[in-house]
Amino acid sequence: MKATVLAFVVAAMAVISSASVQAGVVLSNMGANGLTDTSGPTNTDISGSSGVLLSFTTGSVALTLDWISIVGFNNESGNNKTIALLSDNQGSPDNLLGFSTPVGVTTKNVYQFNFSGVNLAASTSYWIALQSGLSWYIESANAAPTAQNSSGFSYNGAVSTTSGPSAFNYTIGISASPSAPVPEPAITSLVCVAGIAFMRRRMKK
Repeated sequence: MKATVLAFVVAAMAVISSASVQAGVVLSNMGANGLTDTSGPTNTDISGSSGVLLSFTTGSVALTLDWISIVGFNNESGNNKTIALLSDNQGSPDNLLGFSTPVGVTTKNVYQFNFSGVNLAASTSYWIALQSGLSWYIESANAAPTAQNSSGFSYNGAVSTTSGPSAFNYTIGISASPSAPVPEPAITSLVCVAGIAFMRRRMKK
């Protein structure tokens, strides 16, 4: 019985020591780094009367949104543009959850929009909306974004505000980090050693 308990503790501590929450790019059709220009020649202008929203679902771990990238350009005066994150209500965009920091957008390029304090719950759907005045490029092969770094994220498609579900897959990269700090390997190793030593002392009594 004591040997079984010790083996269980060793196994559990090993799992704690080796486990890590994946951080970095979690969904992308802009390369593994989420910042590669994979756009084709086709783009859609975002305006007050016509827009495109993109939906995705998170994996099994809660994360904090770091940034969203697109390939686009500015099609109106005023360079500072933002991206918004919205909640989902039965497959439709719902409440505003946060804006990115404004980015100076000019000619066609890869643009990274940083977020602060925006959390992504596990196994939850969200929507991305671009500010009016941006023009958003479709991926060159119309390839859909895919999960990166074993994130478990999934892409739900794009929707036009004027014509409904869209057959186009727009350039997108999403990066996120763990919502809670992950213990350093040295710390978890010390916990492992301490746990084993404690169990051995208990068994000798």
